[in-house]
Amino acid sequence: MIGSSENNSNNNNSNNNNNSNNNNNNNNLNNNNRSSIKRMNNDKEINSEKTKRAINHFSNKKEIKNSDRRGILFSKLPSQQLNPDRYDNLMTFWNNSLTDISKSCNVLIFTPKLLSTYFTVENVSPIYLPLILNEMIKTKFIIKYEEYIKEYGWSKWVWTKMVVQPFQYYTGLSTPNTETDKNVKFILPEMIKDKAEQLYQHQLKNMNSTVDNIISYINLEKSIKDWYITREELDLLLLVLVRDSKALILTNKVKSIKNNNNSYNNGEDRIGIKFAFDGEKVQTIQETDFGILKLQTTYETLKQQESKLLTDIEEISHTIKESIRIKQKNHALLQLKKKKLLESILEKRATASTNIHEILFSIESAKSNQQIIESLCTGVSTLKKVNEEISVDQVDSILDDYQDAITNQREIDDAMKSGFNSVESLSSADIDEDQLEKELDQMLQDHLALEKEEKQKQKQIEKEKQQQQQQQQQSTQFNPNLPIPLKNEEDDLLKELESLSVSSNPLTSSKQQDENKQKTGELI
Repeated sequence: MIGSSENNSNNNNSNNNNNSNNNNNNNNLNNNNRSSIKRMNNDKEINSEKTKRAINHFSNKKEIKNSDRRGILFSKLPSQQLNPDRYDNLMTFWNNSLTDISKSCNVLIFTPKLLSTYFTVENVSPIYLPLILNEMIKTKFIIKYEEYIKEYGWSKWVWTKMVVQPFQYYTGLSTPNTETDKNVKFILPEMIKDKAEQLYQHQLKNMNSTVDNIISYINLEKSIKDWYITREELDLLLLVLVRDSKALILTNKVKSIKNNNNSYNNGEDRIGIKFAFDGEKVQTIQETDFGILKLQTTYETLKQQESKLLTDIEEISHTIKESIRIKQKNHALLQLKKKKLLESILEKRATASTNIHEILFSIESAKSNQQIIESLCTGVSTLKKVNEEISVDQVDSILDDYQDAITNQREIDDAMKSGFNSVESLSSADIDEDQLEKELDQMLQDHLALEKEEKQKQKQIEKEKQQQQQQQQQSTQFNPNLPIPLKNEEDDLLKELESLSVSSNPLTSSKQQDENKQKTGELI
């Protein structure tokens, strides 16, 4: 009886554990479903905003505002063989327009249906857009989204590249019928590469420590919220970074569960991304990466809770004051208890967040120490390899040879110096030094005589210039012997001069001229 009761209790416990696990799994799946629905709604809002921006951007192009020019651009695409110039002009315009919209509005994944909407102006859309898209597919300007993300095995790759694609190209089967496949997804490969690199550079700016290269998927979405890209487009950019060894994706596997006739497919939920540091390849994912991500997520959750608690405490404080004002003592007391409870919870959250932050800081320090130790190990091993190639005996031998070489060089230098000294003594034996000194003294005297003669000439020239200047000044000086007329006398003289000018007229009488002369003489 005792054994049977124990078995029953164990069975009950196991059933309870299974039920609790099932409930937890159901809760997780319900949370995932709710989050997926929320993301779908968010993606719809993003696509709606992109559509508005793309339509507005395309309709404001200079070529599109002109109705005549727009009619030409919306016309049928001619044959490349029959009219190559017109074909090239139209294809250049539509290629540039698609690239421009992709860059300006972050349209990374698009369908023919979406493009028809983007390119609609005044309720008129380019009806020959499918033909244009087919030409873009032929030239690999755009490719199908599925082909871009699909991974081929080696044998399948060879078969596809060497047999299937050439056959499809020459038979015209390589391009999908965009008139019927209006929802086929396409991408611009070059645009995807550029945007993926932009995402990587954006994250590098935020990587200030050894643990900042790990970020949760949600935080990454928040950091590029102003980009207006959907989760599908973000996954595409991450795929490019993974292929370039610049990022790795941390996933949380979700097992399939069948409960209440509801089945869920196996899948992987992206929980975080590990980026490579600048100039390096991303390192493999380790268990510590999941621990760091978990700590970061918990810390951010606690900080959000603290912010919410502070807001609630402020609201309750305002309610307490209002209750006291209207003399509702019981209500104020109840709110005060609630406030104390929230303050206690806030204190615990703050302590927990502080502890987690200290743990993250310790992990960062430990990782830095690990990098230092690894660098030292590399340096020591390199130094050992270098030392293995050189022995102490070799060094001694080289130093002895070096000393011998220096000694020989000094002996050679001494021998050459003594030889040059003997040559100089022989060459100077036939020269009379007294004669040389006399000749040098004569040259110096001649030089001094020339300098003296030049100075005398210069003085003579300056003296003549001064005399000429004095003569010019004397010729232009005012003669003090001449009488200086007063102001009244000057006025009279001027009047007399005027009368003289009048007297020069032939009609003036000779008698008046004589009187004027007599007056002028008297004044002078």
